[in-house]
Amino acid sequence: MMQIGSLDALKSKTIDIGNIYKLKEACRQFESLFISKLLSAMEKTVPEDPIVKNDAANSIYKSMYINALSQKMSQNSPFGIAKTLFDILKDYVNYKTHIEKTENKPINLKTQIEFKPLNKDKFIKIDEKAEIIQKAINDASKRFHVPKKLLYGIIKAESGFNPSAVSKAGAIGLMQLMPQTAIEMGVKNIWDIRENILGGARYISKLIKEFKDYKKALAAYNAGPGNVKKYGGIPPFKETQNYIKKVLAYADEKY
Repeated sequence: MMQIGSLDALKSKTIDIGNIYKLKEACRQFESLFISKLLSAMEKTVPEDPIVKNDAANSIYKSMYINALSQKMSQNSPFGIAKTLFDILKDYVNYKTHIEKTENKPINLKTQIEFKPLNKDKFIKIDEKAEIIQKAINDASKRFHVPKKLLYGIIKAESGFNPSAVSKAGAIGLMQLMPQTAIEMGVKNIWDIRENILGGARYISKLIKEFKDYKKALAAYNAGPGNVKKYGGIPPFKETQNYIKKVLAYADEKY
């Protein structure tokens, strides 16, 4: 039976995901405004065309054209303003998340997560779900060049193969993706089994390339890349050190 506390937690996480998207859109709009001001200033330096009338209609047309062009250009963040602003604000969220993650012991997912966030998920049979997970892992391994065994190990350590798992820190799904990480990895629906695995695989692949070491990459997956850089390797966090041992041990099991 769904508990009131669990329902409140689900609502809270849903709001958090929505806020991340709103934050990213707000940052893009800010860069769009900057581009609009820049284009307006540049337009004033261009000599007037004697053929074109300098009237209200022409002024409105120019304003509409600059606004539309600014919106279009801001989608790729050509000046990096939106991305930089989003990263700064997102890092604040990451900082708060890390504090919670290191101060709390890993939760018992089987006893604390008693709800299913996707209604349609309950219609998927266990065998079908296992097949979806297996296929997604195979695809993710090929696409991002990550060993299948490592992905199995991460999923078992992170969520115990529970697609509905939610940690106290807000990590979601099989690969326990944080909402902002999921956005960065191109995940549209963090609750979707396949998208969650592909997003997690893309992230661990990125970390492996960055640190060129499986253990350091796993440490970054658990404690954040910033901590691995800060300590020049695996951070002295007992939770992170145990996490690496657990993933590697699970990776050696048969699936």
